[in-house]
Amino acid sequence: MSGRLDPLLRAVPAEPAVAAVARLFLDHRQRLLGLAAAITLDRAAAEDIVQDAFAGLQRHVEHVDNAVGYLQRSVINLGVNFVRRRTVVRRHPPPRALSAGNPEIDETWTAVLTLPAKQRAVVVLRFWEDMTIDAIAEVLGLPAGSVKSTLHRALRRLEGELR
Repeated sequence: MSGRLDPLLRAVPAEPAVAAVARLFLDHRQRLLGLAAAITLDRAAAEDIVQDAFAGLQRHVEHVDNAVGYLQRSVINLGVNFVRRRTVVRRHPPPRALSAGNPEIDETWTAVLTLPAKQRAVVVLRFWEDMTIDAIAEVLGLPAGSVKSTLHRALRRLEGELR
């Protein structure tokens, strides 16, 4: 690690960067969650935003002078971007599903359109494009385990919608 790191990181010079970021996570997660939730008004989005901020720090920790400042700025930027995207999505609702002529397919496709984008992408790639979990993971740049859990959550949500 270079000498340009945050004082919290310098306080534990023997720790590898991963352990130092883990300590920062324990020390600052709750405060950053509050900040993200205040910006987005969405607790689930706040969790994702804080996780993304820490992942960004982990990737760039050697080049960051002030890790706490980096995290705070990342949370603010990610939160503002989330709000912007949400605003655009609300202004442009997804198109109504085209009729397939089969009521079961129409109902299912309408339910798929209500899924969050990531879940919808996984479902479409798996069942429309008939891709394997590994292929979907490669296309989306995600671990296979994340694809499996996203698909599982999407299917449970669809099951609830279609009852």
